[in-house]
Amino acid sequence: MSRQLHLTSGAITPQLLRLALPLLGANVLQQLYNIINSLVVTHYLGEDAFAALGVAESVMNLYIYVITGACMGASVLIAQFFGEGDLAKLRQQLYISAVLIGGCTLAAVLAGQLFLPQLLALIHTPAALMDNASAYLRVILWGMVFTFTYNYLAATLRAVGDTKAALYFLLLSLGYNLAAAWFLVAKLELEILGTALATASAQLLSSLLCLWYLRKKRPFLTVRRADMSMDRRLLGRTGSFAAVAALQQSSLYLGKLMIQSAINGISLAGTAPISAFTAATRAENFIQAFGISGCEATAIFIAQNKGAGKEDRVLAGFARSAVMLTGMGILFSLLLWLVPRPMVLPFLRQGPDALPHAVSYLRTISWAYFLSFIGHLFVGWFRGGGRMDITFLGTTVQVAIRVAGSYLLVSAMGLDAVALATGLGWLVLVLFQISVFLLERRGIWPRQIS
Repeated sequence: MSRQLHLTSGAITPQLLRLALPLLGANVLQQLYNIINSLVVTHYLGEDAFAALGVAESVMNLYIYVITGACMGASVLIAQFFGEGDLAKLRQQLYISAVLIGGCTLAAVLAGQLFLPQLLALIHTPAALMDNASAYLRVILWGMVFTFTYNYLAATLRAVGDTKAALYFLLLSLGYNLAAAWFLVAKLELEILGTALATASAQLLSSLLCLWYLRKKRPFLTVRRADMSMDRRLLGRTGSFAAVAALQQSSLYLGKLMIQSAINGISLAGTAPISAFTAATRAENFIQAFGISGCEATAIFIAQNKGAGKEDRVLAGFARSAVMLTGMGILFSLLLWLVPRPMVLPFLRQGPDALPHAVSYLRTISWAYFLSFIGHLFVGWFRGGGRMDITFLGTTVQVAIRVAGSYLLVSAMGLDAVALATGLGWLVLVLFQISVFLLERRGIWPRQIS
């Protein structure tokens, strides 16, 4: 087993950077999957197919958020066992995670297939888009099994400190997805079904590559027959961690959908605010990839050292992460205030009307943007320590403030209301996180999970 995977000794800052940089690359690449499908569909199939793709992706993304959240939650235990050096317990945890989360994924896929017409009707899918959206989702839902497999294996590799391998496999599958989507749509004329087949098979490819790598290069992660047992206590912890992390991720996504609904309700300004918000969100997704990567790196480092019982390294790693993430947050706050226009201009296609709205939104939110990075820091701290309940509670409060503020102020302030409400939500979140952190350090609340 490679000593490079262990984060329980050695220089802390280089270890955090070696974790975070591949995670950043992976987070950016993940965003390109939907962009590739959008470009192919727009170019070859037209506006109606593109609209159907947007409807289908609203369902698909909810599945993805839940799956990635569950895998992320379970991987905390894997990192702790790895830091502790208990490889037998680690492999048992891998087996339990595969059975529990994989079984839930399969059940959700079957439910989606059975009730797909009702689900599309529930989200008010226009009749003209129903056939295309349904055809796309029939394939994509089965592909969620491969999505789970990749995220499960990738989260496992990251938990033991190997963040590069999953990045390389994601890059290969992304290239395959682009070529396959073009061939299936442009050459075989499979229309929107072709993009779904390309995406699902790309996920299968990345899963197979991860599985091959794990067996060849990380054999200590290979589950053996002796590891296939259901420990009730471990099953309960795995279910708790996975469920809370999945709820946290899905609440973020549901909050975004509700805010989009509030933006769609702005009628006097026409479609400009909608286009502006779409452009600003794409710019934000790129920026947030830095914070999310730092959060994941912090969580992995803390979980391994918590498992090894090295509290001094836990605190030192948290302090280094705090400097890096806060510094990046301040930098992006300044950039959003000083140069917002270049950040959104590449994403605006409907003329100049939307540009002032997008620029105003980014400048309004810039004052608080560093707070989101501090929020990522504390999410990494609590997640790495197994306090998934704290991350879920904080996220729920932040999303509730963001959604409520947006709905209350959007008619008077337009898009700036969303920016203001988002900043206020981050402020409350960070105050909550700092309060819990100080109470935890003093041993008052919450009690540590044994």
